Amino acid sequence: MQKHKLIALVLLFLYWLCPAQIPQPEPVGGNTLWMTKSGEEYLQRLLQDIDAARSTIEMEYYWFDADKAGKLVQDALMKKAQEGVNIRILVDNFITPGSPEFFFDKMRRKGVQVAYVHNLEKMCPGQAVASYFGFRDHRKIVVVDGRIAYTGGINFNNQTIYVWKDTQVRIEGPAAGQVRALFEQSWGTLADGTAAPDIPVEPVGTAVVQALGSVSRDSTLTRLYVQKLHESKEYFYLQTPYFGPPPEVLQALKDAAARGVDVRLLFPEKCDWGFMNALTADFIPELIAAGIRVFVYGGIYDHSKLFATDDRIASCGTVNMDGRSFCINWEDTLLFYDRESVLAMKEAFLSIQAECAEMDASYPQAKGISKAWRKFLRKIYRIL
Repeated sequence: MQKHKLIALVLLFLYWLCPAQIPQPEPVGGNTLWMTKSGEEYLQRLLQDIDAARSTIEMEYYWFDADKAGKLVQDALMKKAQEGVNIRILVDNFITPGSPEFFFDKMRRKGVQVAYVHNLEKMCPGQAVASYFGFRDHRKIVVVDGRIAYTGGINFNNQTIYVWKDTQVRIEGPAAGQVRALFEQSWGTLADGTAAPDIPVEPVGTAVVQALGSVSRDSTLTRLYVQKLHESKEYFYLQTPYFGPPPEVLQALKDAAARGVDVRLLFPEKCDWGFMNALTADFIPELIAAGIRVFVYGGIYDHSKLFATDDRIASCGTVNMDGRSFCINWEDTLLFYDRESVLAMKEAFLSIQAECAEMDASYPQAKGISKAWRKFLRKIYRIL
């Protein structure tokens, strides 16, 4: 018996040691892009699309609260369900403390299908704690009629809709089908649901888009960032609310700067997770020493996750520059290959950079604690 347990532990270790790789679609043209930094503008546009829906609405969302913003979405969905639109929602219910069970039950009674990533009712306390600190579904996907898709960093709650800044993108065209395929992957795996038939989508624009998704232990994101950094020749601009990248990505950033690439990173001065402020600060002298320009934004908290490089490729999605996004969570991002879309992402970065302070190697210095104690704390933050 002990031997079998040992073998099982070894196999489990090897499972986590060897990264997974899931197939990804090819870039597809014929799309239009709409982008906003305003949560209120995003919500208004989304509600218009929901109201115009004729057949299906699919949502895969990290955070869906029962506050003003959440109830506006809830009301719109229930109205369309009563009109006969097929609506499916997958929620990572660990991150919805403001959404009691009756909030989602109300939608179910109106015909909306709602499934949870984590079934809390069937978990013992130990499983619940392990799940909370383990895998999370961090995707923020909405697909309407199979032809319109949204993603980005904005959640359905008052804070992210009405207070923070963020970047949310809307695409219309064949690439929306790729986003829908990500939802189907999650619905089939996490909700134990059956896949819906594909919806043919006609080209409507010129944007060339690729929808990528990652799952736990998947190496897609690490390979993506390392590859694009290695391919960069002129510039690589990246904005993220959290910075604690895998070693391969950190090294690729340094290598690009060493080749003479204009590498710029943009962080908020203070993020919503206190320990991440210290972790990000721990990297700043190292980044600057490697020739990377670091900018810190001290205004309204900006939760955006995007990059642009060489006027030829850009990305916007749910991916934070940290180990959880790269190795643990389920994430999604859109890659843009047409020049017009890339320049739009580049301009989004530069518009925030214009309001930033550029850092030097002396930033930041924690106050009131010794250098040795600060160094110890930051090692702990890296582990977290």
